[in-house]
Amino acid sequence: MNKTKSGGLLGKFKQLNIPGILIGDIVLFILFGLANNKFLSTYNIILIFRNTCTLLLAAIGLTLVILIGQIDMSIGSVVSMSAVLVVVLYNNGAPLAVAMVAPLLLGLLIGLVNGILIAKFKLDYWVVTFGMMSVFAGLALVVTKGNTVAVKNDFINWIGNGKIAGLYVIIWITVILAALMIWVQNKTKFGYDLFALGGSRNVAAVSGIKVVETSIAVYMLSGLFASIAGLAVACMTTSGSPSVGVDYTFNAMAAVVIGGTAFSGGKGGLVGTVFGALLMKILASGLSLMGIPSTWQKAITGMVIVSLIIIDVVADHRKNIQAKRRVYNNVG
Repeated sequence: MNKTKSGGLLGKFKQLNIPGILIGDIVLFILFGLANNKFLSTYNIILIFRNTCTLLLAAIGLTLVILIGQIDMSIGSVVSMSAVLVVVLYNNGAPLAVAMVAPLLLGLLIGLVNGILIAKFKLDYWVVTFGMMSVFAGLALVVTKGNTVAVKNDFINWIGNGKIAGLYVIIWITVILAALMIWVQNKTKFGYDLFALGGSRNVAAVSGIKVVETSIAVYMLSGLFASIAGLAVACMTTSGSPSVGVDYTFNAMAAVVIGGTAFSGGKGGLVGTVFGALLMKILASGLSLMGIPSTWQKAITGMVIVSLIIIDVVADHRKNIQAKRRVYNNVG
C-alpha cells in the first residue's frame, strides 16, 4: 500500500517535468548562502534577478535559433549597437520614442537579413551571423568613436533603475516577455514548428511547415530580443558602450545550453534558459561576495558550465540506455 502511494507521488513529481538545471540553481543558492550571509539578503536576491534580465532577454531569441538547430553569433553586436543607438539618437535631438523604437527596428532588420541569407539563399549560418557580428561591432565603435556615451533622461533611468511594488521595472518587463515567449513556444503552432525544424527540416517541410518563413521569423525574433537587451543595458547604465555586448553571445549561448537546449536542435526550450541565465548570475554574485578576483570568476564559471553540460550529457546517455533496455526486455 505504501509502495503504491509513494510510487504515485513519485509519478506525479516526475510529471511536473522540472528542469534539471533548477537543481543546480538551488544547490548554488544554498552553498553561497552558507558561505556568505549577505548572499541571502533581500537586496542581493533582487539584484541577482535584475542582473539576470539583460542576459535572459538576449538568450530568449538565441534559444529559438538553437531550437531549430542553428546559431546566431551576431546577438552580442546587436546588444552593443542597440545600447549605443538609443543614446546617440536621443543626445542628437531625436524624440525619445524614436530613439527607443529605432534599435528595435534595427534588431528586426538584422534578423531579417540573417534569416533571408540563411533560409532563402542557403548560406552558412555561422558565416552570415559572424559577418553581421563584425559589421555591427565595428559600426558601434564608429558611431561612438570608441567611447562610452552617457545619456540623461528620467524615463530611460526609470526603465532601468525604477521600481514597481519593490521590484525593478526591468524585472517586470523581462518576466512579462519571458512568460509570453514561453506561451508562444508551448501553446502555438509556431512553437511546435520550431521543434519540428530542429528535429528534421526535411520532415518538417513534408509535413507542411513553411521552413523558410519560420526560419526568417526565428532570426527576426533573435535580433529583436538582442536589441531589447541592448536597450535594457542602456537604461540600466544610462549610457551606451560599443563594447557592452562583447560577452553576450557566449554567455547567452551558455545559458541556453546549460538550460538543456541541445545544439542539434529540437530539444529543450525557454524554461530551461530562464534557469540557465539565473544560474550564471547566481555564480557571478556568489563569487563576487566571496572575494574571488574577476579574472578567476570567468575561469570558475566556465568550469561550472562545462561540468553541468557533461552531467547533462551523461544523464541523457543513461536515459537512452535505460530506454533501450526497457524496449529489449519488453521484446524479450
